[in-house]
Amino acid sequence: MSSDPLDSVLQEMHDLFVADPVRAVRGQGFIKTLHSFIANQIRARLTAEAIRAGVTVEEEATIFGSHKPKDVDVSVIHPKNGPLMIVGLRSQMSSVAKNALTYYQDIVGECISLQDRFPLAVIGYIYLMPLHPIKVGHEDVYIDHGRYAKMYNAISGRSGFDYKSLRGIYDQFAYMVVDFTNSPPTLEDSVVRSAVPKTDLSARTFVSRMIATYIERNLFLDYFKPNDA
Repeated sequence: MSSDPLDSVLQEMHDLFVADPVRAVRGQGFIKTLHSFIANQIRARLTAEAIRAGVTVEEEATIFGSHKPKDVDVSVIHPKNGPLMIVGLRSQMSSVAKNALTYYQDIVGECISLQDRFPLAVIGYIYLMPLHPIKVGHEDVYIDHGRYAKMYNAISGRSGFDYKSLRGIYDQFAYMVVDFTNSPPTLEDSVVRSAVPKTDLSARTFVSRMIATYIERNLFLDYFKPNDA
């Protein structure tokens, strides 16, 4: 068994899915395992100053978007100033070709809604797909990971002096391609890099990239331990 905490999380997700795919997806136990991992990674990077200020890392917090409330998967919230960081997560373990474009439209719309209301917040997204489908009867279905990597790359990297005016582009994105046939399951970042070699879309660096973006934009606040701490 790998000592890497993310590998342990992927093994737990694999076991939940194989035991009962319908319950794992519909009950959200599968993806909520990853929610908790990301929340704990961010929580571990909060400084004493952030904790004294009442900053919390919450799962499933209800955040008001531009048109309606949204249950955000993971968020960093200041008690007086609202969301500082927002993270959405999604897994798609089957019917990828059928639903990927619809979900793509949804996550772009979600990004726009949150950025309209909180243009200064650092907003990121994590999208997980299997390298090969593991749902019984779907094992031979082809997933065009190169195409999807390019799609997610196109909505990642909000930057520049006018970043506050940009909509529909996430500050950071992670595209997780996971080989669940391995034990423990492995994160196949090389598949993503081969399609978008100039962009880091790895889940292993996602939290550090989110925090680096926050620190760069908020030099007057010491709320997160830097990446080299």
